[in-house]
Amino acid sequence: MPQPRIRRLSPKTVTRTLAIAGHALMGVALGLTLAFLTTHSDASGIRPVLMAMDPSGFRMTDFAITCALGFGIATTLTGVALTLGDEK
Repeated sequence: MPQPRIRRLSPKTVTRTLAIAGHALMGVALGLTLAFLTTHSDASGIRPVLMAMDPSGFRMTDFAITCALGFGIATTLTGVALTLGDEK
């Protein structure tokens, strides 16, 4: 029985992947920070609006997840653009 061929990743590919993952995690952290600050600050006025909504509708958890995903996706795309732009 032939041995399966093991494909090794180049250090450049590993570095690029880690950079993109780092951008994604940084975006999620920034999104969660924004959600925390806006829901715990009276200046933004978001907390009263979220509390007044229908209980079966959009909640604070949904707001935090939306912020985290939005920032995560945006920074991931930025990381891809910056990482691929460094090559050229």
